[in-house]
Amino acid sequence: TQDRVVAAGGQICREIFEFPGGRRFHFLDPSGNELAVWSDK
Repeated sequence: TQDRVVAAGGQICREIFEFPGGRRFHFLDPSGNELAVWSDK
């Protein structure tokens, strides 16, 4: 999924990390908005 974000013009601003209940990463879209992708373990 990170590769697809980058291929679409996004920029990863926080690599995948784990937290209670799952893991996620944050990215900036081409307009500079920060978004996150979450998944359970």
